[in-house]
Amino acid sequence: MLVIGADLGGTGARAALALDGQVIAETSIEGIADRVVAVESLVGELLSRTQRSTVDAVAVGATGYFMRGRVLREQVPPMMFRAYGARTVLLCSDMLSSYAGALGLNPGVVIAAGTGAVALGSDLQGTWSRVDGWGYLVGDCGGGSWIGRTALQAALRAADGRPDGSAALLTALRAHFGDEAKLVAELAEREDRAGMMAGFVPHVEKAGDHISQGILAQAGAHLAETARSAIVSEPVIATTGNLFRVRAVRESFRASLSPDIEVRRPIGSGVDGALLLAVAATNGTLPANAPCERFTAPRK
Repeated sequence: MLVIGADLGGTGARAALALDGQVIAETSIEGIADRVVAVESLVGELLSRTQRSTVDAVAVGATGYFMRGRVLREQVPPMMFRAYGARTVLLCSDMLSSYAGALGLNPGVVIAAGTGAVALGSDLQGTWSRVDGWGYLVGDCGGGSWIGRTALQAALRAADGRPDGSAALLTALRAHFGDEAKLVAELAEREDRAGMMAGFVPHVEKAGDHISQGILAQAGAHLAETARSAIVSEPVIATTGNLFRVRAVRESFRASLSPDIEVRRPIGSGVDGALLLAVAATNGTLPANAPCERFTAPRK
């Protein structure tokens, strides 16, 4: 069986082609202006590189699919059927493809912590639990944007002379943004405010004062709460995302969970998960009630 799995993020995309379970080609693109065009480009590149013209199944995990996936839903399946002879197309949030990549088709929880924070848990018997992922304005607790925002607030408290401010973070703010007024102006003008605040995380890590370390520890505790709340059956949690490379976050996360909860590294990536889902969508082994949409080619 020849399948393609793709992972569409906010700023880039990756994909791989596998033949009977073995990856034979991979590709990626940076910058996505049109997600439908990105999928077409990835699939076309993989087939061209392997001198093939058709594929059995395609699975795409896309950031924010269920909130802004209408165009993908309307255009990708018919394009894959018509142009590449696909029999099955599966579309889902990148959280599901990350789950499949991290745990395989096994029960547990996957928590992704980068700019945002979201967890997905399942018993793979039909029950799924999604926790947080509500965005930087009202959620994503413990994510990069949350850390950045909390740290910038501490810096501004120091600038004002209010309690619980951080002089170290104020110094970092001024070095990174110029001054307080420039920070506020940039936040007002930029569309990627969440990414902008998350970009301050390395400065929080380097600051080293007790306020900064407290923020990172609190982030780890928030992430642990999110992951724990997503447990449906098996107390197994796989962690993904750049924030778990931050030692203080990682250690606080582990310390905030009970000893009976197993924390493990992901088995594979979101692309690996998409490949697994493409096969499952074709041979009828998709987990019950999996949060995805499956499309089959019309009979000729």
